[in-house]
Amino acid sequence: MYIYLFETLLYLSFALTGGYLLLQFIPEKSKPQLKNITDLFQYALLAIPLFSFMSILRSALVLRDFAQDMPFIQVLLIVVKDYSYGNAWVWNLIICTVMYMITQFKGMQGKMTKWVLALLWCASILAHGWASHPAGFSPFWGVLSQSVHVAAVSLWLGTLLIVAWFTNGEWNWKAFVRWFTPMSISSIVLIVAAGIVMMFLLVDGYINSWGINYGQALLLKHLVFLPLVLLGFMNGFLSKITDNGRHKSRLQWWLRAETLLALVILITTAYMGVQEPPHEGEFEQPSPSPLFTFLHGDLQDVSLQWNWNLVYISMIVIGIAALALLFPSYKKEKRSMFAAFACIAVLFPFFGILLSVQ
Repeated sequence: MYIYLFETLLYLSFALTGGYLLLQFIPEKSKPQLKNITDLFQYALLAIPLFSFMSILRSALVLRDFAQDMPFIQVLLIVVKDYSYGNAWVWNLIICTVMYMITQFKGMQGKMTKWVLALLWCASILAHGWASHPAGFSPFWGVLSQSVHVAAVSLWLGTLLIVAWFTNGEWNWKAFVRWFTPMSISSIVLIVAAGIVMMFLLVDGYINSWGINYGQALLLKHLVFLPLVLLGFMNGFLSKITDNGRHKSRLQWWLRAETLLALVILITTAYMGVQEPPHEGEFEQPSPSPLFTFLHGDLQDVSLQWNWNLVYISMIVIGIAALALLFPSYKKEKRSMFAAFACIAVLFPFFGILLSVQ
C-alpha cells in the first residue's frame, strides 16, 4: 500500500517543479502574485529521487525472495546497476542533485539559470520515462509517450497547484488565463495523444482489460478526466462571465477543486504504475480483480463482451446527465451539488460499464 503513496508524491513532485519553473518564464504582470516557494521547489527536487527509489527498494525486496543467500545490499545494487529503471534512478539522482545545487548557489536569478534548470528538468522527465512500463515495450515510443504524458500533466497541474494554493496578492486573472488557457488546451491534447500511444503499447484489448486491476484503474482515470477537463473549461472561460471570475475567494475555491480532481487522477496513475499491464504474457490466463469478482462472481475467463441491459444503460445515462449538470452547479455556485454530480458522473458510468461486460 505504501508504494501507491510514494508514487503519488513522486508525480506531485514533478508537477510542483515543472509548474514552478514554467512560472519563472512568465512576466509578473501575467500571473498572480505568489508566495515565495523556492524552498518547496528545492524540497520537491530532492523528493523526486527519494520517492522514485521506493520502486527500486520494492523490486529488491521481491528479488530477495529468490536470492535468500545473498545480502540485501547486494540485491539492491544488482537492481540499480543491471535494470533499466535502476539506471534511470541513478540519472535522476544526479540530475536532481545538480538542480538543487544550482538553486542553492545561484537562486533563480538570471535567464541562463532558468533555461539550464528547465533543460535539466526535461532530462529528469526523460529518465523517468526510461524507467516506465511503456519503455519496456518500445524503447523509443514508450519513453517518448511516457515522458510527454508526465511533462504535459506536470506543467498543467503544477502551474494550477501553485496558483490555486500559493497566491498571495493580486490575481491578474485576465492576463493569466490569456496564456494559461491555450497552454492547458495544448497540454490536454498532448496528454490524450501520449495516452493513446501508451494504450496501444500496453493494452491488448481495452474492454478485456476491465477485468483486471490495471484496466479498471485506466477506465476510472478516463472517467475522472472528463469532469476535470470540464471544470478547467469553466474556470478558464465561464469564469469570465460569472461572479466566480470577479471574486478571488470563489475563484480560488474552484481552482482548488480542480487540483483535487487532478489529485484523484495522480493517485489512480500511481496505482497503475505498480500493476501489471494487460499486454504481458501472463494476461493470456489472467485472474479477475477482486472488484470484478465481487460484481460478477467467480469468473475464470475475462475475455469480455458487452452484455447490455436497461439498468446498466440507465447508470451510464445518469452519469452523462450528471456531467451536464456540472455547468449550472458551477454558474450558481452550488459547491456541494457540484461535488455530488462529479461523483455521480464518475461512479455511475464506472460501475455501469463494468457490470455491462462479462
